[in-house]
Amino acid sequence: MSYEGKRFSVLGLARTGVAAANWLAAQGAQVLASDPKEREKLPLDKLDPAVEVHHGANVVRDGDVVVISPGIKPKTQAWQLAHDLGSEVISDIELFYRACPCPIVAITGTDGKSTTTALTGTLLRAAGYNTFVGGNIGNACMEGLASLDGQEKSVAVLEVSCFQLMHCPTFAPRVAVVTNIAEDHIEYHGSMAGYVAAKKQVYGNMSSGRLVLNGDDEELSHWEIQTGVELKRFGWKPEFDVRADNESIFVGPHKIVDQKKLKLPGLHNVENIMAALAALDGVFLPATAVADTVRDFPGLEHRMEFVENVRGVSFYNDSKATNPHAAMAVVKSFREPFWLLAGGYEKGSDFSELGALIAERTLGAVLYGVTRHRLQRAIPPGHPVVVVETLEQAIDAAFERASTGQKVILAPACASFDQFSDYEARGRIFKDLVRQLKTQLEEAR
Repeated sequence: MSYEGKRFSVLGLARTGVAAANWLAAQGAQVLASDPKEREKLPLDKLDPAVEVHHGANVVRDGDVVVISPGIKPKTQAWQLAHDLGSEVISDIELFYRACPCPIVAITGTDGKSTTTALTGTLLRAAGYNTFVGGNIGNACMEGLASLDGQEKSVAVLEVSCFQLMHCPTFAPRVAVVTNIAEDHIEYHGSMAGYVAAKKQVYGNMSSGRLVLNGDDEELSHWEIQTGVELKRFGWKPEFDVRADNESIFVGPHKIVDQKKLKLPGLHNVENIMAALAALDGVFLPATAVADTVRDFPGLEHRMEFVENVRGVSFYNDSKATNPHAAMAVVKSFREPFWLLAGGYEKGSDFSELGALIAERTLGAVLYGVTRHRLQRAIPPGHPVVVVETLEQAIDAAFERASTGQKVILAPACASFDQFSDYEARGRIFKDLVRQLKTQLEEAR
């Protein structure tokens, strides 16, 4: 497709909008980019000079193709403007797909998609592929096109969010992966049905290729698969294409790795490994060829990340556990009980199932932030619970109660916006506070 002279309105000038606007301008398109922020707060120095910029509001030229930011919510004025005036409304993922010269592996789901995406990219690179990893993780997808142009044995691995998938009318990756489906982002989509419908768009246009689903997920068991699409399931049952038992991970009849040798901790990460292997085996590589890479993969920051051992107590950072289902995955991932730190910004989530699991599987919970009292009410009476205001107080309270050999794990089950700018800031501050605690104790000796 030629973009020369074609007109686009780009809504939002965060990283994805800047990357889309710059790429389109470089192709000779007429680009109007807008953002409700004040002009001095926009990254104008990062924009191609050919991009026309409007600040203080989102604007759309009548008849333009609109590239909409995933941060613009349905039924808002900007959303309505895009759909009323645009000839078409697409996400940056859709734009990338239309221009991408190589196969795409698209990974979505409620939990685990970032780790699965990073591992998939690592396995492909280990097998000699020129691999771009981006989308909802790390680099904006439009930043990766230049590295893929004209390259042999190239693959793009994209983490795709439900927000991006809502505007993907033709997107059809070579491989689509859904790690799981649980309640999340209901305030954005308006209902669980709306959230599920957005996730289904990861494979909704596929007429060939491979779809990888979590075989143990109840919602995914009901999804209808188009004729011509190869289905692979992963999970803990022996009949699945990629499976695990209490000791090992298997692809078909082949044992790939012993779980006790993995650098990536947690049973939920065993599922992420299975998802990546199911995506690649027989399409891009044999799983047996990357067994060593699977074993040595360390994982991502803020996702079951080991922080420090403080006088025999091990601290782990899973600040990315921003909803109850993700926190439940953390609680289930260790066979021995531990002290849980949870709390944060209110998203209207149901904590009842998490509360019961906390009582069943943890030594106790230290709760902080806006949701601390609602979380407390969800935990059955009699289980050890400490309620504080801040994350720093929670760390101190957990350390006081933990014994040598035990773990303290941050898995908030909530967003971060009550006390932190995002989950990454929360995770970094958590790590800083733990290390400060260790330094203080060492200096006091």
